[in-house]
Amino acid sequence: AFLLEPLSRRIGRVRTHTLALGCMTAGYFGLWLFAGTPMAIFLLMAVVGIGWGAIVSLPFAIMSQRVRQREMGLYMGLFNLSVVLPQLVVSLGIALLVSRVGDKSAIFLISATALALSTLAWSMVRED
Repeated sequence: AFLLEPLSRRIGRVRTHTLALGCMTAGYFGLWLFAGTPMAIFLLMAVVGIGWGAIVSLPFAIMSQRVRQREMGLYMGLFNLSVVLPQLVVSLGIALLVSRVGDKSAIFLISATALALSTLAWSMVRED
């Protein structure tokens, strides 16, 4: 909140969210490549946390700007499902995949790749 709110007022919510996702992507790539010591893991997880802070707040704030008040409940519920259902599906499928590979750090590469795609998609969203 101390970082994202002032930044979103200055450059906009969509750009702030895109930058935060980029930080999270870099953090996961870093975990995949450089997580050799506990200190490196703690620092990289802090970088990942920047993106997580944006994910749990900014998409809802962005959507609330674009949806009429009387339709807000419906769209927020649908948006929440679009977040939760893929998490359930992926947690089952990815867990099966990671359990079968020798290098467990593959989960960080998968996460970084998915977040890179999300960052690219968010970079195409225009804010009013």
